Amino acid sequence: MNLLMTGGRFMTEKTFNAGPVNLNYAEGPPGGPPLLLLHGICSRWQSFRHIIPLLKNRWHIYAPDFRGHGKSGWAESYRLRDYVPDIVSFIKNCIKEPTVLFGHSFGGMAGIMLAANNPGLVKALIIGDSIISTEYVRGYSRNGRDFSSLWRHLAETESVETIIPELKKQLIPVPGRKGPAPAYIVYGENSRYFEFVAECLSQLDPGVLASDIEQHNEHYREYQTDILLPKVQCPVLLLQGNPDLGAVMRDEDVSKALSLLPKAQHVKIEHVGHWLHLQDKEAVLKAVIPFLESLS
Repeated sequence: MNLLMTGGRFMTEKTFNAGPVNLNYAEGPPGGPPLLLLHGICSRWQSFRHIIPLLKNRWHIYAPDFRGHGKSGWAESYRLRDYVPDIVSFIKNCIKEPTVLFGHSFGGMAGIMLAANNPGLVKALIIGDSIISTEYVRGYSRNGRDFSSLWRHLAETESVETIIPELKKQLIPVPGRKGPAPAYIVYGENSRYFEFVAECLSQLDPGVLASDIEQHNEHYREYQTDILLPKVQCPVLLLQGNPDLGAVMRDEDVSKALSLLPKAQHVKIEHVGHWLHLQDKEAVLKAVIPFLESLS
């Protein structure tokens, strides 16, 4: 058990046995209603570190590392459907009551599957710039493969010092610019982004990305949003970044989701891309906190 200072009060890092794998998770002070934070692929629970301090005094925060990520155990399989039972077990046996779930990116996709198939476990769902379109998921571009292949290679090195220079050289698409630019130009030479991603990749099981690259369509086979979204009966907040700045939740996806979800609302943050709370925590909290307060 580790005590981690976040925003002046301690988060406690613990281990939960989900059955096939042990999950590392951070837990905030008790007292408020539970709020479960699910990070994106290749990340870890600390991706929420900027917003936890302003949430954990009013909500009981639980923030696990997915299987194969952070300090959680490695597994044999990393299809999207493999992650969901881990979190179902976590809610049933660790949180022990229905929870609000905030999933960013891949975490939101897992949240959709979980809420659709386990309605009694999810009180409300925040989907943070997750891919909604099944066709978009399957349209795995050459750039996407190259990106994942590089990160898989970097995950195999296990050295933060080795990973950072490679991340800085990675070519990133830039809106309004012809052709990509090196990441150090896009994000800034001394951006904390490089250290954080390097730390995530140094702890990541390379098999996470091997599954995504080599079995991509099988990886997401059950992610059929036409079927899943109408089954999500709880209140939902669709939190969208700007697609022109790299967000993956497109405007047409939002329209489709709003037509399929029984109880949904939508907030678009125009000046951020896919990373949402890592880019502007105040804007994200301005959308999230009123939604959370409306549930009580």
